[in-house]
Amino acid sequence: MAITGFKTGICLLFFLSYVTAAGAVDSSTAKEVKIKDPSSVVLIVNRDSNDIAFMDIKTHKMIGSVFLGRNVNPHMASMSPDGRWVVTGGSSSNKAYIIDVPTLTLVKSIPVDFAPEHLAFSPDGRYYYQGNPAGDAVSVIDMVSMTEIKRIRGFAEPLNITFTPDGSKAYIGNYGAHWVGVIDVTRHELLKKIYVGTTPGIASLDPERYLGEIKGISNASITNDGRYLYAADGDLGIVGVIDTREDRLVKEIRVGADPWRVYMSHDGKYGVVANNGDETISIIDLKKNEVVATLESGPDMMGVNFAAGKAFVISSTSGFLYVYDMEHLEPAGRIKIGTNIQIETATTDTADEKIYLASSTDHSVYVIDGRTEAVERVSNVGLYPWGTHILDSKDNYCH
Repeated sequence: MAITGFKTGICLLFFLSYVTAAGAVDSSTAKEVKIKDPSSVVLIVNRDSNDIAFMDIKTHKMIGSVFLGRNVNPHMASMSPDGRWVVTGGSSSNKAYIIDVPTLTLVKSIPVDFAPEHLAFSPDGRYYYQGNPAGDAVSVIDMVSMTEIKRIRGFAEPLNITFTPDGSKAYIGNYGAHWVGVIDVTRHELLKKIYVGTTPGIASLDPERYLGEIKGISNASITNDGRYLYAADGDLGIVGVIDTREDRLVKEIRVGADPWRVYMSHDGKYGVVANNGDETISIIDLKKNEVVATLESGPDMMGVNFAAGKAFVISSTSGFLYVYDMEHLEPAGRIKIGTNIQIETATTDTADEKIYLASSTDHSVYVIDGRTEAVERVSNVGLYPWGTHILDSKDNYCH
């Protein structure tokens, strides 16, 4: 998704693009450029201080933050593929927000539907899709006009959004149902519902009683080549494998109880499923499409990050990261982040060396070295940090 050769000589081009986009402004009104290289920062989503903070990835010093307004409660943030913009949805304000990265300036707020949370950019950066789970809709925001050009309805608590590498389709996980929605990105229309399994017969007979609290599909995770999707269904305890060429279910894989989602290893060999119902992880071999290991883990798993040949599983309420050797598919210990804290989600840097973990209750980000497992705390990053994001990271995700 990133521009080829981004890291080399991009700083000057990035600055020039900002000057061009700013138009004819005099020096008295031009804003200071604070970030010339967007790959050099970690985004921090601060839910309770209602801001997006920016931290230098090398020094771990705070560069600045962008206040979104009162009672916004941002849920997730993402940087555009070219690094120019940051977008986020305000769960309590029912708005989407666009931030100019070079100047750390809020440039637009856009009314969307109810409780916007998870989001994604199309690979070319033209569209920003904002999921609105409480409104059962997805807002399509055009990044040229910076307006909502369409609101796609017909979902059931839509959570995460996954684009195909060519940007022609987007797949929506529906946590309030047992199907994945297929969107035609050209027309921004819901084309198809792909059911991942059969609802138990008793629930079908009395849906009001047995389907009142559905735990469906939070995300459809895509393989590196874009050919297959892996969608975990919490109620059914399975992972559905979807062929993106034909948009059909090709296999059901039985995993543990109440699987949250599948996290893809960076080498494309495995998918790690967090099973919160029985506090295990299931490791799926993506070539065989079968579970090759089921390992004990911790409670309230919020995410999985990969670094230095290991998988790090975030156990939110225990304050531990559970570590697994991905070569031998076996436990490799655990890392204590703290006591009486709640840890949230994390992102891994592009070198696959360090993990940046948000810790909400002590208002900190913890930096974990994947090789040595040393932990560094960066405190006072904002109030209730909810998640992090790094441009081009393979581990950008949210709750």
